[in-house]
Amino acid sequence: MASKDLPKSPLAVFLRAHSAEILDAWERAERRRAPGEQSPGYLALREELPSIFERLAERLEAAVSAAAAPPGDDAHDAWSGVESVSAEFPEPLLGFRVLDKLRDGFELEDVAAQYSVLRRCVLRMLERTGTQPSWVEMTMLHEVLDQVIIDPATRSAARRERALGALDRVSAEGMGNVHIDRLLRRLVEVLVESARSVDWAVMLLLEGEVLRIRAGIGVDEALWGLRAYRLAEGFVGRVVRERRPVALRSAAPDPLATDAGGGAAGPESGAQSERPSDALHALYGVPMLSEGRLVGVTVVSSRRVAEFSEGDRQLFKKAAERAAALATQAQLREQLAAERSRFETAIQRLPVGVVVAEGTSGTLALNNRRFAEIVRGPEETPSNAPLRTLLSETDDDQRARWLLLRALHGGETVSRDEMEFIRGDGERRLGSFSVAPVRDAEGRITAAVMTVEDVTELRKAERARQLLVEASALMAESLDHDGTVEQVVRLGGERFADLCALDLDDGGVPRLVASARLPEARALLPRLLKHPPLLLGETGSLAEAMARREATLIPLVTDPWLQRIARGPEHLSALRELGARSAILVPLAARGRKLGLLSLWTVERELRQDDTGVAAELGRLASLAIESARLHGEAARSR
Repeated sequence: MASKDLPKSPLAVFLRAHSAEILDAWERAERRRAPGEQSPGYLALREELPSIFERLAERLEAAVSAAAAPPGDDAHDAWSGVESVSAEFPEPLLGFRVLDKLRDGFELEDVAAQYSVLRRCVLRMLERTGTQPSWVEMTMLHEVLDQVIIDPATRSAARRERALGALDRVSAEGMGNVHIDRLLRRLVEVLVESARSVDWAVMLLLEGEVLRIRAGIGVDEALWGLRAYRLAEGFVGRVVRERRPVALRSAAPDPLATDAGGGAAGPESGAQSERPSDALHALYGVPMLSEGRLVGVTVVSSRRVAEFSEGDRQLFKKAAERAAALATQAQLREQLAAERSRFETAIQRLPVGVVVAEGTSGTLALNNRRFAEIVRGPEETPSNAPLRTLLSETDDDQRARWLLLRALHGGETVSRDEMEFIRGDGERRLGSFSVAPVRDAEGRITAAVMTVEDVTELRKAERARQLLVEASALMAESLDHDGTVEQVVRLGGERFADLCALDLDDGGVPRLVASARLPEARALLPRLLKHPPLLLGETGSLAEAMARREATLIPLVTDPWLQRIARGPEHLSALRELGARSAILVPLAARGRKLGLLSLWTVERELRQDDTGVAAELGRLASLAIESARLHGEAARSR
């Protein structure tokens, strides 16, 4: 069949002949329906419709020529010569460029109304020209008009879905320790990328009585820190007062749009108010509220649309909600950090050691320097350390850890429980431990606090004072001066040191009096007493101590020193078996006369310089007892 004999599509001929008239009629109807500036959706569709009509005309001709008409009206419903438009036009009827433009201020209701007017214009022109297309052609026409609504609506829905997903991802980032300015910047980026009609967007946070820009796109970043917007002035002030979204359809002539859509510059900014460009049209502000409390304001603007679409406004509201939540979280983190800092500063200044353990495992969340000094010595106990690093593995130290666990798991409170522990440097110390549980508002135990005071020196001073009191009482009460000397030595060996020896120069006859606390030391006494004196000699330690005329501390007993003072191999062997760590030598004298040497030895601890005062006082009491015994003996002999 020749091409001139092919069946023609009346609707295709109609569209080619009258498309310009249809568009003119549509424009006039649109101006009556929506007077004023036309939306981007209308402008984009007005530009694209001629090509849509041409594509539809080509498709109609192809369909009419390829399909055989049904034999009768009874078979109309079974005829399938023309498939649906979605199959005939696999790509969107509107070009991608037009669809991108429709993203700028796309309003589904507005676009649907425009296409409804267009449909009526086509049908009226068909009636006016007397064109009678087949039902197949009319079906295709209506499917095409439907499709040009579906395509942008589908893309817009997908775009908003992606935007909401992006907002959710930014919100998830806020659960970490990400700076609030970075999160707000990401939210602003989502707005600008998702709502293509936005030319600039800013997010302002409340700082005292003013709002400052913390994130923005399209606004000079150098002015952010300089501009401060009062809560009662300008467009921002209106948003703040009304506590609801505020929209300006044509913001350029409106005084609320001054200062680049932000309000009046604060007095501290030093910046003058600026009129925005006359091209500024839509302006939209959303208060950022957290449980009714103002956190900030989100403002967006466009120079391309008179007002933002409902979909875009919903997106702005969602972004403002996310921003308010993120800002609130950031403020809470800052408050918690500030409170923790104040708390840490306070406990660092306490004279007692403090440690906070939390969770069922008792992980150390916080400790002060004094705690580290008391428990670990020169080592620092790190925060977030497991509880087992609190003290050593000795039984006493396990008991201290158990106090914390009792508070964490049993809710017990313990006050001033004294126990020995081994410090990190190996020294045995005495601590006074107190623990108490910490409960939340519901009464659940969330942490436990332990305080510890190092009472080693205090208790040592108390014991020394008590020792000297008892020794003085012996001097005052006893008439047996020789027995008093032995009692002073016993006190020194059993209550102050681990072994106490008194070398006496009794009229040229050396004599040794000794007493020990430890069983091992007491077992060595017979061997030491076989070689009196222990240290007495003109060139020995007595001579050195007497030359100084004061108590002398031997902080570390070494084998060379033992070899120097020993009076023979057996004596040296006994001294070595004693295993002394420290010693104090106290010369005894009365009225210029040498009486002997008092020596105090420790095995389990090291003597310090402050121990020499107690030793010296014991030596003074021993000297008094020895001199009293000598004077008493002389008096007895003279009678």
